[in-house]
Amino acid sequence: MERLKKYVKRIIKLIGSDEMRILPGHLAFNILLTIVPIFSVIGVLSSSARITNVETSIMNNVPTPLSSIIDSALNINASNFNLILFIIFSLWIISKGCLAIINSSDILYKIQNKNPISNILKSFTMVLVLFFLIAFIIIVPILGDYIVEFLVSIFGNGENVINSIYHFLKYPISIVLMLGLIKVLYILSSPLKIKFKYMNHGALFTTISWLFLTRIYSYHLNNYSNYNLYYGSLASVLIILVWVYFLAYLFIIGMALNADDYLVSTSKDKIKETTKN
Repeated sequence: MERLKKYVKRIIKLIGSDEMRILPGHLAFNILLTIVPIFSVIGVLSSSARITNVETSIMNNVPTPLSSIIDSALNINASNFNLILFIIFSLWIISKGCLAIINSSDILYKIQNKNPISNILKSFTMVLVLFFLIAFIIIVPILGDYIVEFLVSIFGNGENVINSIYHFLKYPISIVLMLGLIKVLYILSSPLKIKFKYMNHGALFTTISWLFLTRIYSYHLNNYSNYNLYYGSLASVLIILVWVYFLAYLFIIGMALNADDYLVSTSKDKIKETTKN
């Protein structure tokens, strides 16, 4: 209980820092610009590869009022574009959002990165990780159903047992995968070569808080909010703005936790070296 109190106090302290007043908004703006390109590329690639149920899987993991915007992005008609140029341009826009994550990390780790080429290369690597993060959200439910069907065809009468095991393991596996990919994002965005262990607190906080946020925000929108009454056609835009800002805010808190862990650890090491000398 005492550790939990210290942890909460630490988060409150980080929330009150000057960086938290600026970085979430900066990151949210850049992420907002990447949402349509990300889902457009996913829609184009899935339709080209003839992968079904992608749209359903995505809609199950986002607040319902956002479905119209994401649905439009997923169902973009790639035949009207030069496909290769469209994908390259979209990836470039997405990389700008990843570059904003890198810049935020530089500020939190209190390091000025003077190598822009390195940041650009890291941002494109992060684009791939970001696609993996979204892809596992899509693929796990789709492949899971196929795997269950395949196992049932092999074992015959054990359908109920297989379904129970699958539904029991589905969410823990999803959380572990999501946790790992978020840790990779934090490592790639860091201006320093930092051990994997320094990313544990931040990645765990971000993973759990994102899951809770999405469920709570969806419940709020579906049961209590009436943005259409006040904002009319702008309601969907406002809803996605608020959602992305909260996601960015929690992501920055997780990054700040990692940076704080690292800075505290390195300062302790320096004190030990000074004491020895």
